[in-house]
Amino acid sequence: MDKKTENMNISENPVFSAIYGRRSIRNYQDRAVEREKIVQLLQAAMAAPSACNIQPWEFIVVTGPETVGAIKDSIARWGGWNAPVIIAVCSYTAYIPWQGDPGTFDCAAAIENLLLAAHALGLGTVCVGGFDPRAIRQILAIPESVHPVCLVYLGYPAEQPAPRTQYLEEAVYWEQYDAERPHPPRPGNILV
Repeated sequence: MDKKTENMNISENPVFSAIYGRRSIRNYQDRAVEREKIVQLLQAAMAAPSACNIQPWEFIVVTGPETVGAIKDSIARWGGWNAPVIIAVCSYTAYIPWQGDPGTFDCAAAIENLLLAAHALGLGTVCVGGFDPRAIRQILAIPESVHPVCLVYLGYPAEQPAPRTQYLEEAVYWEQYDAERPHPPRPGNILV
C-alpha cells in the first residue's frame, strides 16, 4: 500500500463513502420515485456476482398504493413505514442444481448493490426480512418455484442518519474460530 492510499481519509473514497453513508431509512417523503431511477437500481442489482452465473434473482416492483398497502398490512411488525415503492427480491430456483440453497446468497449480493445504488441516487431504502412468505406469495401471485428473499422499501428519504460503520472487534476471528469466546447480543438483537 502506498503512502497516498495509506493516509487517505476513507470519506474521500467513493466506495467507502457509499458503504458508510447507506443507512436504513424508515421515514420517506410523499414523493414518487421515477421509473428511470428504479431501472437504474435494477441494473445495478443485476451487476452482482452470482454462483455459476445462474442469476436466480427476480424483482417485483410494486408502486400501486393498494398493493403497497396490502404488503405493509401483511407484516405484523417492522413493515409499516411510508415508502412509496416496495421491491420484492425473489429467487427463481428451477435452475439451481444443488440442494439446500435457494439462491439466497446471489440475491443478497444483488440487494446490497441495489441499496448502495439507491443511496448514490439520493434515495433511501430499508430491507424487510420479517415477512410472511405465504402472504407475499398470495399478494404478488408468486409461484412455488420462486422463493421470496427480501422486501426492499424504497423512496426519497425524509431523514438523514449520519454515516457510520458497525465494526465490532468481537465479530472477527483470526486464523480460526474461538468457540469459548462469549457472544453478547449485538446492538440490533431483537430477541433480547
